[in-house]
Amino acid sequence: MDELDVPDPELGTATIVFETPNGEVDHLTVENEYVVYFQDHWQVKAGEDGAGNDVVRRIPKEKVYYVERSVEEFQDRIDALLDRAKDRFDLDSLNLG
Repeated sequence: MDELDVPDPELGTATIVFETPNGEVDHLTVENEYVVYFQDHWQVKAGEDGAGNDVVRRIPKEKVYYVERSVEEFQDRIDALLDRAKDRFDLDSLNLG
């Protein structure tokens, strides 16, 4: 199956505030698309290595104080994905209710 071709609108940023291994509070601010919650960890793109590969920091959920995102812009992307999926798969014709 082909991937959905979705325009990439400006997504805004996300800031994650967390406790470091030495007990200090730190934060990272990245584009929304570079923060995800998966397998009881927040995963954040923390930069790139010398070869241009992404460096991902996994932060256990227990160490995260909060994650703040630009929700309105993020919602625009989700809405675009849903609209494309509806058009592509003709979801409006299904009686799901």
